[in-house]
Order: sequence, then C-alpha cells, then structure tokens
Amino acid sequence: MADIKFMDLSSNDNPATTDSVLIGNASDGLKRTSLGNIVNLAKIAGPALHLEYVEGTNNPASTDDMAKRTVNIQAPDVPGYTFAFWLSSATLGSVRPSYVEGPNQASTKVWIYYDPNEDIASIDPIKIGLEAVYVKSEMMQG
Repeated sequence: MADIKFMDLSSNDNPATTDSVLIGNASDGLKRTSLGNIVNLAKIAGPALHLEYVEGTNNPASTDDMAKRTVNIQAPDVPGYTFAFWLSSATLGSVRPSYVEGPNQASTKVWIYYDPNEDIASIDPIKIGLEAVYVKSEMMQG
C-alpha cells in the first residue's frame, strides 16, 4: 500500500503545483491530483469578467412622458462574453437618483427621478452612465 502524506495547505506558505490534494465526487470517489491539474482546470483564456461602459441621454422635451423620465440602454455585443448584469447606474453632471428597470437584461431602461413639482421640459437632457458586466461565454455553458 502506498504511503500517502496529507499536508495542511493553510500552514504551507508556498505550496507547489506538484503538491497533491484529494478530490472527489459521488460517481468517481476520491482521487489524488496535483495542484497544477486543478490550476489547469480553472484556466480560461482571457479574463473571466469583462466590463463595458455605456452612456445614454433622456429627452426631456419629448411629448412622451416615458421618454422624459427614462433612458433606453443596450449592452453592446462582446465576442467571447455573455451579458450578465448592469452595474453602477449614475447621472452624469447632476445628482439624481436613477433605477435600472431590468438589471439582468441587455436591453432595458434607466428611470430618472424628478421632483413632482419640477417642470421636466425646462430641464436640460440628463446623461446616464453605467457598466455592463459580462462573463466569459465558456463559463456560462454546461
């Protein structure tokens, strides 16, 4: 029978990729593998996440009340990545609350808050900026 050594990785400040650990699942049971194999399994070409900055502007002079209060946004297509969600909606050049209607939809609206007593038509257009977050498409399969 082979002599198997177990190491406490938390006490080792410099584990090597040749060091072994036990892995297992219900169908195959326990097996020993090197840390290098686990690293190779987790490697994905390119970063796992990608961000794209997107801006849009409302139309306060419109006769359509929704066009005054919302900004339509569309996440651009990014080869090799799948859109995941919107992050950090903010008005640019003014301080107003904003709300992303569909935070996990690539095409959605951002709502802009106006005080009920404000005359929206007299206000300059408001620009919204936010980040589209993408996940590497390879990670979404399976």
